[in-house]
Order: sequence, then C-alpha cells, then structure tokens
Amino acid sequence: MPPSDPPDDVPASASSEDGVVRPDDLDYTVSERVAELEEGRYVIATDNDDSPSVDTSQEEGSVSEDERGTLARQQMNRYVSDREGAYGFALTAAFNGEVAQHERFTDDVATAFGELVQWYVEQIDTEASPSEAIGILLLASETTVSYPTNTLASILRQQNLTLNDSIADLVEALSDEKIQIPPEE
Repeated sequence: MPPSDPPDDVPASASSEDGVVRPDDLDYTVSERVAELEEGRYVIATDNDDSPSVDTSQEEGSVSEDERGTLARQQMNRYVSDREGAYGFALTAAFNGEVAQHERFTDDVATAFGELVQWYVEQIDTEASPSEAIGILLLASETTVSYPTNTLASILRQQNLTLNDSIADLVEALSDEKIQIPPEE
C-alpha cells in the first residue's frame, strides 16, 4: 500500500500553501524516507515504515567477475535455447580490444558453421581474403581436416587433368594458383 499523501516529514509550509513550493522544500535528501546509496543514487521508502530498506550486498562492485560470468552464461543459455533452429550460436568476442557480437540460428549445420568462421575471419585484421584466411588459420592451428575423395576429382577436372596425367602435371597446373576446396565449378 502506498504511503499517505503527503508524508509526515514534508514541511508544513510545502503542504499548506496553495501549490507553492519553495526550493528548500524540494530537497528530498533530508527526508527520513530517503537513503543515499552512492553519489546521485537514492532509495525511497514506499511503505509506511518511513525508512528505506537498503541491501548493498548485491551492489555492482561486490559481485565478482566470476559470478558475473556465471550469470551471463546462464542468461545466454536461456537466450540461445529459446531461439528457433537446431543449430545456432550467440557470440561476444574481443578482437584487438574491440568487442563484436554475432548470432545465427538455423536448421542447417553447414550454414551455421560457415557463417561462424566467415564472421570470425572478417573480424580479424588481415589482408588475405576470407577464404584464404580460413585456410591459413586452419593450417596454423594444426587442425587436421579430412575431405571426401571426390574433392580431389573436382580439382583435377577444374584443371582439365585426367587419370593419365602425372602428379607433376597437377603440380604444374596448380603452381600459379591457390587450391580452393571445394573448387568453384
């Protein structure tokens, strides 16, 4: 139930004159119903106890970084699980001191993964194209990648090579190019 109007601690002069309020009457910090939390932040009692309840145990400075991280992970878990799509991600990442965010939800696992790595390489500072950067990152991370055998057949066809051509012919055909897997056809 809201407190009576006006509260008992309002000076009589402020409540008795016909709508006229002096500047001193506007100083709400003198009221017993107000407690200052910090510079510019106050709690005002809304019940009839005339004294605000101030719980400083959950002040921002008193919550550890680990506790904030745990809370953020719990909130993100709820956020992601409420989205449509069998696959998805919601990322917050730091790149050279800048924070970037990206999310994607889809029923296609390849689309989700492709968009994730594409977004990632677009965030890093590189002169390489995104497809080159992905290849470089995979090689540099020593991540083993297995491709279906028909991927090589596509590369050979793209270079107009047949089973009768030698490995030397393949190396020569690719000497001035980068191998793109899967090749554009």
